[in-house]
Amino acid sequence: MIAEQDLLDRYAKGTLAASEAAALEARMQQDKEFKERVEKHLALVKALKFYGERSAVLKTLDEAHREIEMPVKTLPLDTPTGWKRYWMTAVAASVALISILGTLFMTRSLDTKQTAIYKELGRKVEQIRKSQKLMMEDMAEVKEKPNPRPESFAGTGFLISSGGYVATSYHVIRESDSVIIENAKFGALKASVIFSDPANDVSILKIEKRPDEMAQPLPFTLSKVEASLAEDVYTLGYPREDIVFGEGSVSALTGFKQNPNAYQVSVPVNPGNSGGPLLNTRGDLVGVISGLQTETLGAAFAIKSTVLVDVINQVSVDSASLPLVLPKQNAFKNSSRVQQVKRWQDFVFVVKVYKN
Repeated sequence: MIAEQDLLDRYAKGTLAASEAAALEARMQQDKEFKERVEKHLALVKALKFYGERSAVLKTLDEAHREIEMPVKTLPLDTPTGWKRYWMTAVAASVALISILGTLFMTRSLDTKQTAIYKELGRKVEQIRKSQKLMMEDMAEVKEKPNPRPESFAGTGFLISSGGYVATSYHVIRESDSVIIENAKFGALKASVIFSDPANDVSILKIEKRPDEMAQPLPFTLSKVEASLAEDVYTLGYPREDIVFGEGSVSALTGFKQNPNAYQVSVPVNPGNSGGPLLNTRGDLVGVISGLQTETLGAAFAIKSTVLVDVINQVSVDSASLPLVLPKQNAFKNSSRVQQVKRWQDFVFVVKVYKN
């Protein structure tokens, strides 16, 4: 426990090595109880820092009053624990603020030395005001959301239309309250779920504010014919925070439990690959990775592009929105694999799912 306390202290101070900090944050994502301990510790450190600033102001105030021979009544320095600590500290800071401002008002005509002292007090008052405001906002946020859950780097999505429409796996976004997609080309973009087909594990997202650079026609097509057995294929996805390439072949023309709407592929994938594109040697889309099925060791599955096209045809687009027009020409067919990947990665996104 002592070792953990020291670790959390160094994390709060920002003195952990990058590798240690990354390991701690990874453990926070996997261990809910540990995450709660870390958050409580950070809140305690923040409160203690605020208390230290308050004490410094009171000390400066005492010195100022000794200079002008005006006694000041100091505040009690007891420090309750838990949320009571937050509340009492905030009230004490308010009292200190009123006291300082009142004193400043009564001593406007003091000499240069006293004026300098009160300028310093004014700076401290502003620091306390800002710290108090942040603390009260934190308290309000925790009250409104008692158990906030952070984003989960849940999976992958890819652009299917220059109108700002993105395909991903249904299971990636099914419990989401909000969705953010992100890549190096376009940055972070807020997206909304506009259609889902749970039976085929496919969802269509719409980017709420499409970047102007996205308006150009996409340089690939969605294949309307099925891939062949043993055909070479590759994937791009986000099993971690940076994009990852994987390659293999179509190993079966049916998916898990002989699902005719999917392929089995010999491509190494992880849960974060779910929703990513499955591409052929021409750079055309032939499927959507639907995740690793642990029941079939070493096998992964992908929903066929023909099924995805059928799903897209069911999407009803609001008349005020940009149309969902699928790309019609392939500019990749004579490009090398490396050239294809360089272009394709601009259209593949990590999907971050937020849940309350």
